[in-house]
Order: sequence, then C-alpha cells, then structure tokens
Amino acid sequence: MRKTFFVSFFILFSVAVFSQSIERKIIIQNGNYFFTTIDENHQLATLHTGKYTDSIRSAKKLAMPVGRNFDDPIIPFSWDVVDTNLYAVSFLLHPLNDRNEAIKRLLISSLKEWSKSPTPMELINLSVDMNPFVYNDPYLFVTKRSNILEGFFYDAISNSDGTYTMAISNNGELSVWNYNGTEWKHGEVIKFPVDGYFSLFEKNKKTYLISNSSVIHEVSTNGVVSTKKNIGTTLKEGFLVINKDEKTISFMKNDDLNQKTPLNELIAKKAKLIL
Repeated sequence: MRKTFFVSFFILFSVAVFSQSIERKIIIQNGNYFFTTIDENHQLATLHTGKYTDSIRSAKKLAMPVGRNFDDPIIPFSWDVVDTNLYAVSFLLHPLNDRNEAIKRLLISSLKEWSKSPTPMELINLSVDMNPFVYNDPYLFVTKRSNILEGFFYDAISNSDGTYTMAISNNGELSVWNYNGTEWKHGEVIKFPVDGYFSLFEKNKKTYLISNSSVIHEVSTNGVVSTKKNIGTTLKEGFLVINKDEKTISFMKNDDLNQKTPLNELIAKKAKLIL
C-alpha cells in the first residue's frame, strides 16, 4: 500500500509541478537559477535548478525535507540560497515538528532528485529529526507576546555579510531580527499593519521588505523606513527575481512565466526592474 501511495504521489507530482506557484522568488547565482514549489498534499518543498540560459522545463527537481504549513492564511515558503547552502523556515504541520526549531540549513549537493527514495513520509520524518540552523527566537518572542496569531507573517534571508535576517509580524506589529552567528538581536516592536504576506530581499548590503500591497521598505534592527517605491501590483500576482550575479531585483508576473523560453531571455523581456 505504501508503494502504491508513493507511485500515485510521484505521478501527480510530475504532472502538476508547474501548475504550482513559485514560492516568493527566483534566485540567479553563479549562472544558475533556483526556485521552489510546494506540493499541495504534503506541503513538502521542491528545489528547481538549472542553467540560467536554459528553460525551466529542463530543471532538476530536488526533493527537500522542509516545507510550509497550510493554515489560513497560507504563508509562502520562506527560503534563500547562498553559495552551496539553502536556508529554509520549515513550518510543516506534524505533531513532532517544533516551530522553535524550524530554521534549517541544507547543503544543496545533499539533495536528491525525486525518485522512489526518499519517499514523502521519509522526508517529513527527516525534517522532524533535523537540527536547526538556529533556534527560532523571533517566533518564540511573538508567541510569548500574544497567544493569538492574527496578521501573522514572516520571511527570512541570509545576508551577504554572513548574518541572517527575519522580519515577523503579528497583531498589527512588526519586529526585525538579525542573527550574527552567535546570537539574535532585534529592534523595537513597531506598529505595522499588514494586508497579506511580505517578502525580504537584499540590495547593496541593505535589507528591504516588500509588502503585499507593493510598497518597498528598508528594514533593519534600527527601524523601518519606506522608500516610497512600489511594484504596482500585489505580491500574489507574481514573484521576485533576485539576480545575485547582476545585482538586480525585478518582479515578474505569474502569467508571463513560460516553461519553454530560456529563463534569461524571458526575464529580460518580461521582468520589471524594481530596485
């Protein structure tokens, strides 16, 4: 029965993979692209990767022992790629999954393409047993501050200086956190009503938050400052394109995604430079 279950899952996964939304962004690094999708049944993440000059149809599809929850509202999968590592906030719903241990660091070369092994259940069990990159103090702080989650969203990125930044909101408040490899530090909790999820990105060693309503803010543990720039549409209509080779940040609509066109050509034609 378990074998039948997996075969059915894999067939469904293979057929539906590009009907799934890209989670937050595409990253271009060292001539390669990376993006993630989430399986709707198990909420496990898949890392898609290939050469920037190739189409996404030919991407390798790497199984990851991390994923997101499916609570309402759904928070998109929080992930980042830096050099040989992938960082992720794994909020998989599982009785043994401790959200205080949700921040993971994976070696990309350790990930395997989807096949008969590992199975989805094996990946979920691996996620539960995996040690955290760092304990999720921002989440612990928010849940101690209030046991009611309302307007709860977060995103996190690994910065070029080797630190790790998370922004987290709840009940109309936002706090920005930075982990320097030894300890977390955070700024003051500020009033920051949100109308949906937000995403973080880095540009010229500064961290920015783009809200669902498209407004871009510069954020740090020192505070939040609006840049008065926006992308002119909601985040759910597309995804960020973080080109670490060319040091550009763009936004591309979901409707403009084409599986057959080389990604570099597609981005040049369809993506809107935002910063």
